[in-house]
Amino acid sequence: MLARCARCQGTFTTDRFGRQFCPHCGSELDLADPNAPRPPPAPGAGAPPAPGEPPPPGAGAQPPPGELPPPPPPPPGGYGPPGGFGYGGPGGTGFPPPPPGGGWGPPPGGPGGPGPFEPELPAPFAERQTRGLFSAFFETWKLAATDPQRFFRRVRIDQSGSAVLFGVIAYSFGNAVQGVYSYVTGQQTLVAAERAMHDLPPEAAEMARKVLGMFAGPAVLASVVLSPVMALIGIYLSAAIVHLLLMLFKGAARGFDATLTAVGYAYGLYLLLAVPGCGSLIAAVWYLVVLVIGLGQTQRCGPGKSAAAVFAPAILLCVCCCAAFGLGFGAVLRDAAHKTQQVNL
Repeated sequence: MLARCARCQGTFTTDRFGRQFCPHCGSELDLADPNAPRPPPAPGAGAPPAPGEPPPPGAGAQPPPGELPPPPPPPPGGYGPPGGFGYGGPGGTGFPPPPPGGGWGPPPGGPGGPGPFEPELPAPFAERQTRGLFSAFFETWKLAATDPQRFFRRVRIDQSGSAVLFGVIAYSFGNAVQGVYSYVTGQQTLVAAERAMHDLPPEAAEMARKVLGMFAGPAVLASVVLSPVMALIGIYLSAAIVHLLLMLFKGAARGFDATLTAVGYAYGLYLLLAVPGCGSLIAAVWYLVVLVIGLGQTQRCGPGKSAAAVFAPAILLCVCCCAAFGLGFGAVLRDAAHKTQQVNL
């Protein structure tokens, strides 16, 4: 059956009633069985008075036969009709409704301070059909880039498809603009190379033109065309590696969707590839910072485990390179020492 958490408004599937925990925000829920028998009335409650005995104080008139009393009004602030998953009534969760106006505006606790109650919300990009694509994209990018701690703390992790699409669009656009810039600068390099190739033999000059033309034209075009595929592979591959390391560090309590959500929205920082010159460096550094914060919030594992999972591959690569360099340098020293001994003999 489908249940809804009264705290974060997230829906999930469960096969039982009773006490359980929301997989989105971790709140404890108490789902009552609407088909469970009601407790018997207290002794004397609802029993008709004996003949000649006055009715008890406060007892109302009985409805005429064949006419039922009107149903009681729903409890104020409920999330649906009685028997659903709202607050109060049969089948209710028992949790009070969240306060109104809990959107992606300033936090209720003031600038920089968390409010007393912040349920999980869909990212603006997940509501792009109602908000508009461009408005939802840039609002989400602003939240992820400038307020990642609050954004990833409150964003819903069951909408990871929107996060992946967000990352693919951002990377593809940034890489396309960077490709155009590279093509323009490559053409200028070709002009300068043509001037320098006048002194080369005809065969060498023709070979140099083919090599430079390949890097200035087809390679750039292929990079732009394949950007969505590259982004999709990069997002899923990065999420798989980071999630595996989080599992080793016991920091992946909320599943792969939480990791994929963090990686997808953090990939939006690659929109900065469109900045000429140092855009690639800024995008890479900012992406790592946002990813560490995002993983710590979506997985509720803290910045320590998320940073270890993000930087562990780079640290392992550095260790392997240092080890290979050390072994190679040691082999060179041993070879030189062996040759020196042979010369002395």
